[in-house]
Amino acid sequence: MPTLSIFPGVNVMTSSRARAVAASFALALAALLFAGLQTTPAEAFSFGRKKPPAAPAPPPPEPEIPVGPPVLASYVIGAAGAYVGYMQTTAGISPVFTDGVGVTNALRLGAHSERHQLQQGMVAYAAIVALQDPTFVNTLRGFASHASTRDAMVRYIMTDPNYVMTLTGHDTAAGLIVGAMSGQGAKLQAAGDAMQKASLDIQLKAAWSKKAPPDQAQILADIKQLSSSALVPTDDLKAQLTQASTGAQPMVLNRSIAQAPYTQSVIRGMAIAALAVLGKAGDDDLANLMPLLVNDGDGFCFNMSKLNLYQCLSVARPHYENMYCLGLHAMADTGRCVRAAVGQAAPFAPPPPRLAPGVPPAAAAAGLGDQAALATAPLRQ
Repeated sequence: MPTLSIFPGVNVMTSSRARAVAASFALALAALLFAGLQTTPAEAFSFGRKKPPAAPAPPPPEPEIPVGPPVLASYVIGAAGAYVGYMQTTAGISPVFTDGVGVTNALRLGAHSERHQLQQGMVAYAAIVALQDPTFVNTLRGFASHASTRDAMVRYIMTDPNYVMTLTGHDTAAGLIVGAMSGQGAKLQAAGDAMQKASLDIQLKAAWSKKAPPDQAQILADIKQLSSSALVPTDDLKAQLTQASTGAQPMVLNRSIAQAPYTQSVIRGMAIAALAVLGKAGDDDLANLMPLLVNDGDGFCFNMSKLNLYQCLSVARPHYENMYCLGLHAMADTGRCVRAAVGQAAPFAPPPPRLAPGVPPAAAAAGLGDQAALATAPLRQ
């Protein structure tokens, strides 16, 4: 098609060709606008600068940690073993004697407890008992399966042991502790009551019981020495408690629910049990466990029991009075202290001694000089 020109040497396109060129230009402009919509304003006006790096990928989910059986430090097992061994041995002392030597031997056996070890042993045993509660243990296992939740739970418990009362299953775990330990205390208290009764009855049956030991001062010295000596539990007992703590050989316990408030022995026992499930109560963690084992709140009761025992023996003369001191202070009072430690006992108030039927006060007091006979007058507290 010929072109028209009004200027020499310049060609002017026809109208159809002009329309084609305009259409091509419009398509190119539309493409540029579409590309601009796919960029951020910063990219659109970056004028050739490099694009910023892409955002990092989200972190992978936290890996799950295999959760093994609970682990308790050997010191904790040993403390629990000393407590259990003492409670079992002392509650098993028979009130039947045939001579004064037997009374002295029983007295030494019943008085062999160091009060600080006994206090730690109660908390350690409470931890093992708490580990027998499946609901409490499974709750802690859920937190132990990830490092972040495990470490947070450990911090909460170490900061405030009372935090365990927020965990599902704490009430049934506390119920196991209260039931088991109050039962132990009641059994020892009953054995002590039986010993006291026997000390009164034996005066009517055995002449030897009204004779004084030849070495009463040495007996008292021995009792004081034994009261400051730590008990060593048997290997068999420690093995049993270890298996119970891991769940390999569960204890047979009566299950119940204990309502708050709880004593510190119960709370600290549950706290150590929780740390055991979380894997933070082994030998390497003993420094963190020791503050939980030390509960001075129960110390007054055990201390008074010992002081009353010493005072009782210091004025005792016949063998039956040593039996009475053993039954009341070494056995019954200790049983009351254990029950009080789990919130199941009346305040410390030992009853006054009783006079055996058929024993006149004057006869019972004969030969004691200026000292009041223990069978006829209350002990001086």
